[in-house]
Formats: sequence, C-alpha cells, structure tokens
Amino acid sequence: MPDRLEQAITVLQTRFGSAAPRPAAPPCPTRPSGLAEIDALTGIGGWPVGRLSLLAGQKGSGKRTLAQQSVAATSREGVVAYVDFPSRLDPEFLHRFGARLDHLLVVRPKSLKEGMASVRVLARAGVDLICIDLPRRRSAGLDAELPHLLHRAAEADCTLLLVHDAEADDAIRYYASMILAFQRSAWVFRRDGDLEGLLVDATVVKNRLAPPGVKRRLLIPYPIP
Repeated sequence: MPDRLEQAITVLQTRFGSAAPRPAAPPCPTRPSGLAEIDALTGIGGWPVGRLSLLAGQKGSGKRTLAQQSVAATSREGVVAYVDFPSRLDPEFLHRFGARLDHLLVVRPKSLKEGMASVRVLARAGVDLICIDLPRRRSAGLDAELPHLLHRAAEADCTLLLVHDAEADDAIRYYASMILAFQRSAWVFRRDGDLEGLLVDATVVKNRLAPPGVKRRLLIPYPIP
C-alpha cells in the first residue's frame, strides 16, 4: 500500500475511529480437499479452517469418497481423524489415496454424545482435520452439540467435515459455513474395466466465505488398486 494512502487512513482513523476505512480481514485459511476442482469450487481454495463444511448427497453420490480423499490429502501434512459412526472405513482405501496412516486416528463411537466428546478432545489436542461420517439415523441431538463443537474447532484451528444426507436438518445447515451438495451423474470405467470414478454434479448450496450457487460437473476419482 502506498505511503500516502497509509497516512491518509491513519488520519481518518484518528478523526473518525471505527467509522474510518480499515484493511479487510485476511482470507480464511484453508486445507486442501485433495481435488483441484473442488478447491476451485469452494471459492477460497479448499475447506475453511476452524469451521464446519457439510458434504451432502444421497447414497452413492460421491460425498464420502471425496471426504476420504480430503482426509488423505491433509494426512500428508498433519494429523487427521475420522469419526466413523457407520463403522465401515477402510484404511487401505485411504492408503491408496496416498494417506499417511501413521497420521490417521479412527474413532468408532457407540453414541452421538461419545463421538462429539471425542471430536472436541481431538480438536483441542491439535488434530488438523476431523471428518465426521454421520448417517441421518444417528444424528438425533446433533443440533445441541454443534455450538460447543464449533467453538472448540474455531479455538483450535481445526477443520471439520461432516458427511451427511442430502436432507440435513436446518440446524446443521445453519451452523455449516459451507455446504456442497452432490448428485451422481454416471459411473466412469477405465478401458480395463476397473472403476475410474464417479461423474457428479456438485453445487455450492451455502458459502459464508465466497459466492454460493456455483455448480460444476466433475470426476471424483477412485484410487488405482
């Protein structure tokens, strides 16, 4: 910023206090999604740090595969956790995405309260990204847990990903800073017959950090066996 402009801003701040012009807040820090197209779609370059991002869609829409790809990408830089309410996470699948399994913590809670307590403790302890895989049938009472959870995540600069159904409750949609909805368009296969990935229509339903409403058709790849 030119010296004359800085001096002018200083004068205005002295005269008018909080009504004077001030530099905009710095951009929200992000963590990579593991897919460049998704990073571009968010408008900020990835998942916001210290906030909750919701990945919504029906079964087979690719949301869980993308979440696990994000977990794998962040594990190469720091410690991650996967709260596996359905108890179906395959660490080998993450390994094929390039995950560092020695940086991965897997939590399989018996109840929502137990799972949310684990998330708060792990966030406070310095886990960089926590993915919460929560089926709709297990989400009763989540609205009461989210304010405490988000407060802890913001304090600890922990990124939260929530994998949930398309028809998420209003409370979940309220607390999420970003909501991406996925709809499967087609399965894509390689020439040898192996599954290459899912062609999906991704829509930014909500975004507190960039313009919402952005849509894109993209391929969510499967790792090569």
